[in-house]
Amino acid sequence: MKTYIDLPLLVSAKILAFASDGADGDLDIWKKSLPLLSVCHDWRVQGIPRLYRHAIVEIVNTEYKENSDEEERNHSEDEAVADSGGSDWDWDSSSVSNFNDLVSTDYKITTRVFSNIKLIETLGLGSMVKQLLFGKKQPEDIYKDQGGSRKTFMSVLEAMFHDLPDDKITKPFIKLYELEYMDAISGNDAQNLCHVASKAAASTLINKYPNVSSINVMVLNPNEYFQKLIADLAIVYDKQLTKLVCKIPPMLPYTLTAPNLVELDLRLESSLHQSLPTIFPQSLQRIHISFDDVQFSWDMFRIGNESKAIVFNSLVNLSISSAVQFSGPDNLMNANDLDLVFPKLERLHLENIILTRKDAQAMMSHGLKRLSYEGSIITASQLCKQPLRDLDTLNLVWVEEEYPEETDDFIPLANEIFNKTDGIEHVRCEIRAADYYWSMVGIDWPYLTHLSLNFAIPFKKLFDMLPKVPNLVFLNMVICYRNANEINEVTEFLTSIQERYPEPSSSKIETLYLTGKFNQPCSYLCRQLLSGRAVENLKWYWPQLKDIKFQD
Repeated sequence: MKTYIDLPLLVSAKILAFASDGADGDLDIWKKSLPLLSVCHDWRVQGIPRLYRHAIVEIVNTEYKENSDEEERNHSEDEAVADSGGSDWDWDSSSVSNFNDLVSTDYKITTRVFSNIKLIETLGLGSMVKQLLFGKKQPEDIYKDQGGSRKTFMSVLEAMFHDLPDDKITKPFIKLYELEYMDAISGNDAQNLCHVASKAAASTLINKYPNVSSINVMVLNPNEYFQKLIADLAIVYDKQLTKLVCKIPPMLPYTLTAPNLVELDLRLESSLHQSLPTIFPQSLQRIHISFDDVQFSWDMFRIGNESKAIVFNSLVNLSISSAVQFSGPDNLMNANDLDLVFPKLERLHLENIILTRKDAQAMMSHGLKRLSYEGSIITASQLCKQPLRDLDTLNLVWVEEEYPEETDDFIPLANEIFNKTDGIEHVRCEIRAADYYWSMVGIDWPYLTHLSLNFAIPFKKLFDMLPKVPNLVFLNMVICYRNANEINEVTEFLTSIQERYPEPSSSKIETLYLTGKFNQPCSYLCRQLLSGRAVENLKWYWPQLKDIKFQD
């Protein structure tokens, strides 16, 4: 019998990767993975570079009720975690001294900042750090005033620079922290000092961690101090960055060269009056950009004003999402009529985006494999007028509440799309209707393979509809009945299928998801349908059915 000492290195590496999965984005998982380094010498040799490549600063918000036992308990637990972590792992923690209202004056939030940076520096492993991660745990968006944001920012800096002396570089940071502590600083002075401290922090970090190639910011509340810090970090690491993920709108420099940037994930907001940076597109392989009411422009990838062509030489995966619905010619993404070239694009995800015909052709003319579109069925129809021959997956999502004017047009346009999808291996459609019931009369989707409905459809009508979807293998549907008569009706139908139908159907459905929605009786009915004769009858009528699942 072999022990872990006898395992081949490749097997050991896979075990370590599995056991430490998620340690790159969660401080708790990272901490729990540390004992793996004590298993044996080989695991330590392999595990140290794997774990210590991540420098993590995590903001943890704790809710408590003012003047209650819960408040004392939360503080005691926080101190216990910090103290035990410090003695066992040299765990860092910094506490924000002010508290903020969450819902009412009775409930408060306290914020603590935890980090593994002190341990990394104590062990002298700064050169191993490849990723800087700023994470945050729920609840989100609690900082309503500048003071709370400023103090949180200072706690982050304290966790990152706990060991620095009062020298010329760090003096702005130390002065600001002391003034914050004494509440003796004005808004403008604080802003200026924070910006100075941010630049000093970025310059110091590149000396501490010279090999960082990835910056990942998962802090969701917009905060100008974090934004400035991330912008300064992007500047100092510009030439070596391969990945930049920023879930707060960053104040990026006007031009971010980043010649080695492979992955870009940005959130843009107009409320912060930010101007879009110019980012060199040549090396990018994956782009994800989300925005609210900002009008996205391809100009951010345009180098110089002379050429009208933007060439994404390496781009494989493109995702652009808008939180609001745009309509009309004034909202086209390519108002400047630039020539876009995507020679290697394989995956395209668009959400509430309107494309020009020229842009659609550019995105789908070089072997696109996977197309996902959520938004207007009219825009989806125009997009699918392009040749679909190279696709192996097509995903369409339509939300009626966002496009109520399209309700009457949806089925005719969907019929047009799904009659063009012959040869596509996975053709998926998700319909989120506004009401409990929604008519599917008139559908003709011969090549659809996956269908998800967030509304109820009577089983009798479902059975009548399925011949129009002959290649369906996956069905996700809601069970929702409003009174006892409807419940009795569906129960009687499902228990008498073999009497109603002389022979099984030719349906190819393999997986059925049932969701009990809106009220407890519907959830109870779902569970009842997953046992007894009803299930036997469904499996008889759908002979390919292998799996029936229930979800609340």
